[in-house]
Amino acid sequence: MKDVGINVSHDIIYGTERYLECIASIGFNSIFTCGNDRDFISYVNKKCISLGLRYETLHAPFNMINGLWYEDSGKEVTDILKNSVELAEDNGIGIVITHLSSGEICPPVTDAGLKYFDELVNFAAKKNITLAVENQRKLGNIAMILELYGKDSNVAFCWDVGHEKCFAHGREYMPLFGDRCITTHIHDNNMRYNVDEHLIPFDGNIDFRRTAELLKQYNYDKTLMLEIDLPTEMSDKYNGLSVEQFTQKAFAAVNRLRIISEY
Repeated sequence: MKDVGINVSHDIIYGTERYLECIASIGFNSIFTCGNDRDFISYVNKKCISLGLRYETLHAPFNMINGLWYEDSGKEVTDILKNSVELAEDNGIGIVITHLSSGEICPPVTDAGLKYFDELVNFAAKKNITLAVENQRKLGNIAMILELYGKDSNVAFCWDVGHEKCFAHGREYMPLFGDRCITTHIHDNNMRYNVDEHLIPFDGNIDFRRTAELLKQYNYDKTLMLEIDLPTEMSDKYNGLSVEQFTQKAFAAVNRLRIISEY
């Protein structure tokens, strides 16, 4: 059976330690975190080792990612992404996920940006880290990067199921890049453009039977990784649930997807 994973954050209302203990006990195999907080990443890594969880991916910062494509800001952005790679290497994380654009209005692919991304690819390769580019609103930059760096490179695809349904105007990404998919971000929404809700699967309107069909069609046998809105002081989406109820609900949902994608 496929492994199942879930995102972790420092600001979850239950406390990171208790949350990690619950996801390990309920049956999750792996986790990922976002950002370059060295102390937090180190702490999570140590807890994962003690609990038998795999720290599978690190999501690089993305609020500045459009700057990658400009000569004057590209170096600074590349340095931030290199920092993610270094943190991944230091903590035994094999995959760094990165966006290539942000927002509806974003820069086109440029020679400067390709130069900086190539620098990042080579840097990551020396550290045996795979870069997984995640689908956002734009297709062209992902298509160009995955074409420039073939299957024998350390560049792959992260299929974000929720982003596809609220950003892509009906476009499906697995038929385009399914043979390059190395990890996933699984979450639900109500399929309204630009409303990225990060709901637990089956709480919104995404057809997860179609998701399961595509996972089977492209022989995806890696982790089904949830990227859901965690209960925090800033988000009360699931705040009415105890940590046990929340982790059980999340696990039941991703396990349901696992079952229908394998049978």
